[in-house]
Amino acid sequence: MHIHCVEDTKGDVIDVIPFCSDGCHRDYCCEHGLAYGGWFGCQEGGGYPEWCAECGVFAGGEAECSCQTDNVVVGRIRCDEGEKCEHGHWIQLPASYLVRR
Repeated sequence: MHIHCVEDTKGDVIDVIPFCSDGCHRDYCCEHGLAYGGWFGCQEGGGYPEWCAECGVFAGGEAECSCQTDNVVVGRIRCDEGEKCEHGHWIQLPASYLVRR
């Protein structure tokens, strides 16, 4: 998982935005006028699924089922409908679920 740290005026991290890849990280920063600070990958994520803020695929954390990690295609194009696996878990979130900061 890649992350983008958002800092306040004092330099304290106030938010962390997850990404599936460096490409999605770059695209997101470009679209939102954020300074891309370089590659910041190999993050583990939390004890819950974390989703790429750019394309909506599983980015890291604890998966709900193996389909989320086995079928990941990083850097996908956003999808209005999203995609669920045969077990009913998201593989790619719908575009409307993505938090656009």
